[in-house]
Amino acid sequence: MVRPSFEPSFEIYAHRGSTVLAPENTAVAFDLALGHRADVLETDVRLSRDGVVFVTHDARLERTTDGAGRVRESMAGALGRLDAGYRFVDPDGRAARGTGVTLLTLEALLERYPDTRVNIDIKDPEDVAADAVADVIERAGAAARVSVGSFHAPTLARFRTISPDVATAATRDEVAALYFGRLLPRARRPSTLPYRWLQIPPTWHGIPLATRAFIEAARSREVGAIYWTINEPDAMRALLERGASGIVTDRPDLAHTLQR
Repeated sequence: MVRPSFEPSFEIYAHRGSTVLAPENTAVAFDLALGHRADVLETDVRLSRDGVVFVTHDARLERTTDGAGRVRESMAGALGRLDAGYRFVDPDGRAARGTGVTLLTLEALLERYPDTRVNIDIKDPEDVAADAVADVIERAGAAARVSVGSFHAPTLARFRTISPDVATAATRDEVAALYFGRLLPRARRPSTLPYRWLQIPPTWHGIPLATRAFIEAARSREVGAIYWTINEPDAMRALLERGASGIVTDRPDLAHTLQR
């Protein structure tokens, strides 16, 4: 991986665009987030039955669309016709059903926002998913503006192998190794770490991950600490003051004033 220079900053990652203010993982949500000056669009991807990479979080379709069944068992054409706003109602009671909101492919997302950074979470635990995401990124010429993570370590390992120039987030085991090994002498230079970011909750099974000491330990290794999912202004401000590199939030409308 060609590692960029590390410049500490505080950035807003728009969680699926927003899950609160607009139908998540849709152009409506991403447009809204960028309108509130989000720095990065955070999103999730899954493969269709015929291998097209779609921007959607759940394994199944029922929670957010008028479809049914698993994304992985649905053809791309059928997914593209679904109402992606079918279940959504905003905080003021406005429904998005029937307003023409559709699912995006990853290709369409990168094309729609050619100058925007995108953070991609690969949801399918398959090598073919890593391959497909890598292919879309390469064809879009987007390697320098995307970062990739996954809860599935083998999938992420596959992605790193075939896309070494794309920045990635740490796996759970890598976060644990950094957390519990941060007080030990460093055996490796920071640039040899295979990840660029920690994308983590403030606590994990009672372990505090959002301490100033841990954030500083990560930064000393040129690794940024991004915390999810932070929707309260006081919590956002506390992380900013501790030196966090950013937050993933459903409320870019509340978050954008913190960094400016």
